[in-house]
Amino acid sequence: MIAAPIPANDRQRLDALLSYKVLDTEPEKDFDDITRLASEICGAPMSVITLLDENRQWFKSKIGLDLNESDRESSFCGHAITTPDRTFIVNDALDDERFHDNPHVSVENGVRSYAGVPLVNPDGFALGVLCVIDTQPKKLEEFQIKALEKLANQVSKLLELRKNNFKLIESHNALAQRYKDLEQFSHVVSHDIKSPLNNIMQLSEFFNDMYGDKFDDNGRQMIGYIRQSATELKKLVDGILEHYKYDTLDVTQREKIRLREFSEYIVNLLNVKGDFEFVYPDAKSRFWSNKMALGQILYNLIANAIKYNDKAKGIIEIRCESTEDDVVIFVKDNGPGIPESQFHKIFEIFGTLGTTDRSGNKGTGIGLCTVNKLVQKLGARIEVVSEIGHGSTFKVFLKK
Repeated sequence: MIAAPIPANDRQRLDALLSYKVLDTEPEKDFDDITRLASEICGAPMSVITLLDENRQWFKSKIGLDLNESDRESSFCGHAITTPDRTFIVNDALDDERFHDNPHVSVENGVRSYAGVPLVNPDGFALGVLCVIDTQPKKLEEFQIKALEKLANQVSKLLELRKNNFKLIESHNALAQRYKDLEQFSHVVSHDIKSPLNNIMQLSEFFNDMYGDKFDDNGRQMIGYIRQSATELKKLVDGILEHYKYDTLDVTQREKIRLREFSEYIVNLLNVKGDFEFVYPDAKSRFWSNKMALGQILYNLIANAIKYNDKAKGIIEIRCESTEDDVVIFVKDNGPGIPESQFHKIFEIFGTLGTTDRSGNKGTGIGLCTVNKLVQKLGARIEVVSEIGHGSTFKVFLKK
């Protein structure tokens, strides 16, 4: 017997095989269907999908065999993987010097003929073989060999699909853990950070009310700084919690949106102060979308249009247009505008332009990042056009 040779790249081949996490797994119908079909097409009593481990060949699927594995050294498949680019055929094992005294051949009803197609992965490694075996010498017809090769190709694709599904499961589990960690983070932030911040804000106000008249201007200014810093930090914490809570939002539920009524409702929530004029969409503007996600998108866009408007009279227009593929929602203002070079920055988390709003406060750079996240969850896209000194228009393209 000539032992199955070990390929020069066997270490890398084994690493590739282990990455599929398929060795010693339970039988699977998709693989069993292929071995059964290979047996029927080739008229062979035995058909096997075998994977070559370091010292053994293990059978992922088998027809006509009682074994789950055998040693690699005496295997026919060990020879087959050394020529991954072609089918390995033995018509009569007793007449082949490599196998005539092989223990799988010399026994009663032993192997007499063999045909195996290497299972080659995208990186070119032969992970195993799809083979058919007979206890009688046999020469397969050309169509049978071609069919066996096509079936082997399907086995390779199944292995890739199985590997990718496993990766998806791992990714899903990692995301589930991330969401769990975020929930814990939210709990810590809400209770262990916001509570001390609220205390600092309340104590600074109490301190100023009780003892403010005993301080000079510098002292009162210091107390004001403490209160302002605590307020800004609380606003940042609230923004971060708001941003991450939408990671788990289910946007598959859709309902009819009457954009005029919806926009009026959102503007009322904002409790707008100052001189603003709102131009609402036509009452006929109706479409289907996820109300919670779209509501948060519009809330942030309209709130920004109000906060950062630098005109004596702010004008904010909300309208809707329909194209062949999309419903396009516009939120337009007459504010200071945004430099085109900064368009990419405004959608990044903590990305700000360094400007202050109408109340003199700086933004956190979270609102538009949240908008962008929700737009992506809806399978939509957002664009901005702007003219310095004349305002900006945000356009949300929702798929119909």
